[in-house]
Amino acid sequence: MFSKQNLILCALFLILLFFGVWQLPKSPATWFDEGINLSIAKSLITHGVYSLEIGPGEFVEMRQFLITSNYPVILPVALSLKFFGFNLTAARFPMVLFLIAFVLAAYFLVKKLYSKEAAIISIALIVTFTPFYGNGKDVLGEIPGLFYFLCALLLLAPEFNFKKLFFAGLFVGLSAATKPFFLIVPSAILVGELFNPLAPSWRDKLKRIAALAAGGILPIIFWLYTILPAFSLAGVKSAVFYYSNSYASANFGQLIFQNFMRFFTESTPIHFLVLFLVSAAFIFWKKKKGENIKEVEIIFAVFTLLALAFYLKTPGWYRYFFSAHMILFLISPVALISLFNKKTAVIAVAFLFLFQFTYTISQRNSSLYNSDEAIVFSKYVIEITTPEDKILIINGPSAAFLIDGRQIYQHLQINPVLFFGKTDIENYNYVAVQGLPIDRFADALKSHYEIQKQIGHYSLYRKINQ
Repeated sequence: MFSKQNLILCALFLILLFFGVWQLPKSPATWFDEGINLSIAKSLITHGVYSLEIGPGEFVEMRQFLITSNYPVILPVALSLKFFGFNLTAARFPMVLFLIAFVLAAYFLVKKLYSKEAAIISIALIVTFTPFYGNGKDVLGEIPGLFYFLCALLLLAPEFNFKKLFFAGLFVGLSAATKPFFLIVPSAILVGELFNPLAPSWRDKLKRIAALAAGGILPIIFWLYTILPAFSLAGVKSAVFYYSNSYASANFGQLIFQNFMRFFTESTPIHFLVLFLVSAAFIFWKKKKGENIKEVEIIFAVFTLLALAFYLKTPGWYRYFFSAHMILFLISPVALISLFNKKTAVIAVAFLFLFQFTYTISQRNSSLYNSDEAIVFSKYVIEITTPEDKILIINGPSAAFLIDGRQIYQHLQINPVLFFGKTDIENYNYVAVQGLPIDRFADALKSHYEIQKQIGHYSLYRKINQ
């Protein structure tokens, strides 16, 4: 019980708990996507409507273009808000639980695949990785989706066991339903099953896939219902088209080249590339030695490659390869141990651990990882306005979530060609803007409003002569 390994594990979980709960409402800064998820959860609790409120009693109807992170993450958050109130601490509390649950799932999976030593190293690298908290404490879908994914892999029994495979499929479905990115999970699992060395006959493979599909179909059907309550093939087609190019990018070639070059010029992508190359070398080393490549290793490889393909067509934000980054932490430690002598591997891991730990501490007060501007701005708006005032909030869903007791209207610009909400900007007592004003509103703001207050990225405008 008090072995050296167990003491190290306890220390690592203390690090996880410390960074997980530290300054929870303001660390990290709220994101645009997080604000949307918070507002959907609030709308579900206050109105029983699973969508975003864009005006008193008015909700977004085209849910397939709005709801990306879905019920596997939003429902736990909504439940927490119901019990603890509409604040960021309550909203993010379930995310801390997801962080802990993910680390536990990662530990047991790596221990099952390789060894306790490898599992401890994986956990050490995860809990000192700054983006783990930057992406994981926000109400976003990355860590919940990965948690459900790892649960599926833990249940993926080598022998045919319908019950285990059914529940594995259930977790696959929950992962896929968490957000569109995780639709790659069923694909990775399918490839793993087709090339599973322990199920050589096609009959065995098809039986296993059928059991997985039986468990996975229900979460997927419910996911489709949440975004398309009036189901139609046209709705499915529009959703698929949107998810495939959610940023309405026209020049994929330029995006792909720019994002590819990041892996040679920017620190986080370089960190990813090193882990990726070590893990890939390990897979090829096993194949060269004539060892069987485990089904989970196949699934990891396919998931990582698909995640990279997904990332290359995005605007380049690191969280789009973050999920693959976390998967590499599960395989790179054993890869280092296998490819190099133990002393070299220990030195490399110790260096990486110390570097990550130092960097995480150094970033604790940066604006990205520690910002209360949404909270301060929301309190200010409540202080200077009255319940009769009509307030239009442009691209500030986190502020909209936090402002209670006011007539709140919203305008959200999702991408250059897609927006939701109000455009009659002249008809409000106040206009709040996060970031720079949208071009179409710039003249109206200048003509009808004067700046009242600026707090961080938020600006509040007051109507002239009201």
